Amino acid sequence: MLIPVGIKSEDSLKVNSKYGDIQLTPNELAWIKEHPEVRVAVKHGWMPIEFKLESNQHRGISVDYLHALGTIFNIRFIPIDYSESMSISSVDVISGVVSSNLKHPEFKKQPYPFLNVPFAIYVNKKLNDGPEVTSMSDLDDKRVAIFKNGPIAKEIANNYPNIKLLHVDIADEAFEELRLGRVDAYVGNQIIIDYHIVVHRLNFVEKVGMTPFSTDVSMAVRGDLPELASILDKGLQAIGKNNQEILEKWQITDSHYSRWLIPIIIVTSLFLLVGLIGVFKLKQTLRRQRVEAKKTIWHQANYDYLTDLPNRHLLDTRLMQAMGKADESLSSVGILFIDLDNFKQVNDTAGHSIGDKLIKEAASRITHCVRSYDTVARFGGDEFMVIMSDFDNEQALEKTSQKILAEIKKPFQIGGELFYISASIGLTIYPNDTSNPEALISYADQAMYEAKKLGRNRFQFFKASMQSDSTKRLELTNDLRNAIAHQQFELYYQPIISLSTQEILKAEALIRWNHPVKGLISPIEFISLAEEIGLIDEIGAWVFNQTLRDIKHIHTQYSTEFQISVNVSPNQFLKSERLLAWKALLAKQGVAGRAICIEITEGLLLQPSVNVVNTISDLREAGVQFSIDDFGTGYSALAYLNKFDIEYVKIDQSFTQNLQPNNYDAILCEAIISMAHKLGMKVIAEGIETEAQQNLLNSFACDYGQGYLISRPKSFNDFMQFLFEMRSKQSLN
Repeated sequence: MLIPVGIKSEDSLKVNSKYGDIQLTPNELAWIKEHPEVRVAVKHGWMPIEFKLESNQHRGISVDYLHALGTIFNIRFIPIDYSESMSISSVDVISGVVSSNLKHPEFKKQPYPFLNVPFAIYVNKKLNDGPEVTSMSDLDDKRVAIFKNGPIAKEIANNYPNIKLLHVDIADEAFEELRLGRVDAYVGNQIIIDYHIVVHRLNFVEKVGMTPFSTDVSMAVRGDLPELASILDKGLQAIGKNNQEILEKWQITDSHYSRWLIPIIIVTSLFLLVGLIGVFKLKQTLRRQRVEAKKTIWHQANYDYLTDLPNRHLLDTRLMQAMGKADESLSSVGILFIDLDNFKQVNDTAGHSIGDKLIKEAASRITHCVRSYDTVARFGGDEFMVIMSDFDNEQALEKTSQKILAEIKKPFQIGGELFYISASIGLTIYPNDTSNPEALISYADQAMYEAKKLGRNRFQFFKASMQSDSTKRLELTNDLRNAIAHQQFELYYQPIISLSTQEILKAEALIRWNHPVKGLISPIEFISLAEEIGLIDEIGAWVFNQTLRDIKHIHTQYSTEFQISVNVSPNQFLKSERLLAWKALLAKQGVAGRAICIEITEGLLLQPSVNVVNTISDLREAGVQFSIDDFGTGYSALAYLNKFDIEYVKIDQSFTQNLQPNNYDAILCEAIISMAHKLGMKVIAEGIETEAQQNLLNSFACDYGQGYLISRPKSFNDFMQFLFEMRSKQSLN
């Protein structure tokens, strides 16, 4: 177990660091020992406060503060790319926030900011021929650029109503307005702007005065981690706001590049005649290195390290430029938001190195599908974006989308193996759909999700109705997180009957959501969403624990031979350690493994990973049995099931519902039952609704039946009453 630096014994609560002593509570000390790693969401293009290098390393002032905190408490901070759509459950801390209204309300802003940044006034010194500007009062009746989403914009509007504000989205836009003389000044964050001026060699920009405004940069901690919030607050106070040792690393000036010239000139002056050529060459080298350093820094800030495509930062700039040109020419701009289908499965099964190679190949294919002057950018992860200008009509966007889909669908040969994926594309058009660049990307994202919902491997244009659907989806997502926290789920049970004896010794556990407002919600409406946002493991764990409690009651009150089937999502096999933990839970609760049957889909076994094979094998060793759900709707190959010693095959209800003597479905069902028996498997028929269906299946020697004819799914209490009623009827007969 890791022990924080400076703690001398288990009973000591004081941390000694170079920043002074820090007093921890027993709860805080225990939390550190139990959580040696903390996941931090870090922004990728907010230089120099925090950004991401081409080498995929996160850097910046906030990252240096995290390093200092890690040294103090011996905690390893793991950086994760920040995004507004990130899974909250995978992040503990957001490293840098300025607004009190967080976009992720699950996080609470730390009371002690680690950075306070003054706002300064900048002008174009080459165009500044008017009265001298040194303060905010000198900007009355002048045009001033200001970041529209920052808190200072409202302060200036309230305190200096005579200033004509031009709201911009990014710093590059403000510099361009200043360069062209369309604004008289730019008021902004001094640390960020000074850094940009030097790095990008903006020689025309001059700082002429300070404003009375400043902004704080704080960290934010997830609301359910109060100990971590307190630990970070104490650590940040010890390090101190605007720590000079940290800030000096990022306060770059032109002299930073040429500080070695003075001692060199002093030495070489003693040998002036002999070393004149050497000095000249040295200056040339330094100048060349300075230019190369500038290019390298600019490239790292604007291009993706893996694909060498424009990154999100440069994409925003290109989009603003394209929209500006479209306004001048009264034309349109098309956005293609591309997401690779099932890429996560490649990463999880083949490894991240293979996944990276696939991403690079996909980037190359997409680039070859568009025109040379279109912008292809990597938006993040397995997402890409294309900006298209100068197109005639929507058909041009459709044609490009079809080319991309066709290229991505072709097999990827990497490391001697073939990988098959597809893509989903969402399209929006400026200004038809919106004139807001952020909304434009958001709408394209919504259209892409609609394409996925419709079956993937397709494209979809944005429609206004999607905005309403997206709002509902966000609302359902928030409600679902709340449902887990407040235990709003309930298990219903549908009995499975032996067709030959009419005895009930099996049932399927079916989750229901008791929403406090919307009432009972079917899993059809929320399970796929839970898989997508990463909550399926938590829901699956709840289902299994509740099943164990209920099966123990059934064994005590009804029969020790009773078995409950539990549905498991393929996504749950991606984190096999959670499934394997079920073995320990069975032993702890004193429940035999044969009391549980796990229902999985055919696709999971068609090309199973080593992880899937080992997980099934380990659970089978504990006595857990397996069943293939909805058999007949997927790959339907009994031979591969036999390799895994699968106990049960469930015939999908789509075959049972149309069952009639000698029709196609009857022939198919009889063949499945016969082959399954020869392979040592038993068969369960789903969706039985009539006695005729049940009798026909019984004549085929089908082992078990399930459906509304026998019983609809019932709450646990009603299910137990049903079991006793059925037993009583059998005893009377």
